[in-house]
Amino acid sequence: MIVTTKELGELLGLSERHIYTLEKNEILSKIDKNQWDASKNLQAYIYYKLSNETTTTDGKVARTRKDIADAKLKEVMLAEKIGKLIPIEKVAKELKDPQIYTQKAIEIEEGERKQRERQKQNESPNDSLSDNSEL
Repeated sequence: MIVTTKELGELLGLSERHIYTLEKNEILSKIDKNQWDASKNLQAYIYYKLSNETTTTDGKVARTRKDIADAKLKEVMLAEKIGKLIPIEKVAKELKDPQIYTQKAIEIEEGERKQRERQKQNESPNDSLSDNSEL
């Protein structure tokens, strides 16, 4: 998935300036101006952090953190594959096509309406019980 510098910073929890510093130090790499491969750079950053930790912490702590980092990386990759994370190219394409944009907006609105109806139905039985107690 290709992301901007700002988006990569949000994924890694870093400022844009720090992203460019890591690029200068050859830890991260960009594809083109303001274009980064999220998966590749996320993995590179995780290994960078882990290599720094192993020199300063004991093996058990480093191993635990490595396992957690690997799990997080796999979660991101899985979310991307099952469609929870949408590639920016797809979003841009859909925003350019008014018909797709309108259809998505209608689907979202319909889903929200159904959710509100379900919430009202869940609240209704309690209201009817209190009405019967007055009889």
